[in-house]
Amino acid sequence: MTIDLEILDRPASEGARTLALALLADAADAAGRVGTPGDAEALHDFRVAVRRLRSTVRAWGPALAGALRDKDVRRLRRIARATGPARDAEVLGGWLAQARTELDARYHPAADWLAGRIAGHHAESHARGAAEAAARLREIHPVLARRLAAAPEPAAGPLDGFGSALAALVRAHARNLRDALGRVSGPDAVAPAHQARIAAKRLRYLLEPLRGLPAADATPAVKGLKALQDLLGELHDTHVAGEAAGAARVAAAAERLRGAQAPGSGPGLRPGLLALERLAARRAGELYARLEAEALRDRAQPLLDRAYEVVGALEARAGVGAAADEKPRRRFLLLRVPEPAQWGESAEVEKGWLPGDRVRECFGVGRSRAGESFFRAVATGTGSARAEASEEVSREVFEAFWPLTEGRRIHKRCHLPPGEPGWRFDEYLDRALVLAVAELGNEGEPPEWLEPYVVREVTGERGYQDDALARRPPRARAAARAPAPGDGRDAPGGEPEGAAEAASGNPDADVPPE
Repeated sequence: MTIDLEILDRPASEGARTLALALLADAADAAGRVGTPGDAEALHDFRVAVRRLRSTVRAWGPALAGALRDKDVRRLRRIARATGPARDAEVLGGWLAQARTELDARYHPAADWLAGRIAGHHAESHARGAAEAAARLREIHPVLARRLAAAPEPAAGPLDGFGSALAALVRAHARNLRDALGRVSGPDAVAPAHQARIAAKRLRYLLEPLRGLPAADATPAVKGLKALQDLLGELHDTHVAGEAAGAARVAAAAERLRGAQAPGSGPGLRPGLLALERLAARRAGELYARLEAEALRDRAQPLLDRAYEVVGALEARAGVGAAADEKPRRRFLLLRVPEPAQWGESAEVEKGWLPGDRVRECFGVGRSRAGESFFRAVATGTGSARAEASEEVSREVFEAFWPLTEGRRIHKRCHLPPGEPGWRFDEYLDRALVLAVAELGNEGEPPEWLEPYVVREVTGERGYQDDALARRPPRARAAARAPAPGDGRDAPGGEPEGAAEAASGNPDADVPPE
């Protein structure tokens, strides 16, 4: 599963609900396969799907608070836990089959006895529990799906986007993994190693939906986490096998005491079960040596660096981390397009905004000598906190979304004057408006030759942003020639033509507040 790029720009609650809904559907599909004859991977796939869903719900709890109830979360936790014993029984059976090939033949009866004990009572009861868990998941699936799809979005700030929230979660989970690895102090540190495995798995589940995503590809981080998780999983399974052999040794002694085995029938199962315990301890030591070399010495820093690269890409896209005192681009309302600006390059741009006020998402087309190009852009924040992410899209994508922007569009011609880098002049073709806009990074004063054309500075005024202008009905451009600088001709009302909007007070009086 790979999320669509645009989900990164949606509100955190919407992105979390979309992701949880997709994972819920995966879990329901896997649940439908449990118990199917001949489907050997059904139980494993169901368990993984439920664990992935539960981990996602846990990580995105605050964003999902308006969709899932505490009772729903508890149900998912019980379903996930019900699948664990079946997995342990299955893995332990495989471990014993491999261990039998390494044991002396005289110890095979003990390995066979333990394997039969697991395959009999334990595996059957655990598989039955997993089947019941699958039935419960299928039962609650329609209710949870309806809530996730229909839940209202809770109030949030304009920068509370899914991408920036995901970046914060990845950063926190990466720190948790580093701390967990620091507590693994030896091959017998069973609980710390298990916690480190869980931390690696949770971080991996967060990053998996970003695999192959152009803006923040998490494939290298996911591969590294999978390798670490597998190594920690082998260590965990070896610990489980050693504990199972020790418990079985006590059970076999009890059976011998009860007379299930004749007292004079030899040493019984004890030597073979002790051999299994020794084998488990030796393997645990070997696996820990690998873990120490590959992850513990540097707390998996090279691996975590890959995760932090994804964090950086997500934050850059969301505009997180911009300087708090960064000044907004300077804008000036002009009487008309200055003649020097008309001598340079120009391009026409049409932009249309989708409905919705919290995230300002637009699609557009640019036309120049080089041809047509189509794009999608998302703006968040206001003033110094304003950030915008843009990407090129295909004509097909543009044409699919463009009709939805009806009534929220602007059409302008952008002029770039020769010999005056850092300034752009926007001539709006659907309304009587001309703006001089400082390009990003230009904090200088406007050139002296521009002064006769300037009505006033409108930097920071919300009504002169393109997305705010698009909400206002376009007005026909005046047929009469705009006055030349200083010729004294005024538009009706005593204001220069092209400046009427600014002189009327608030230029975006009909624009809903942020």
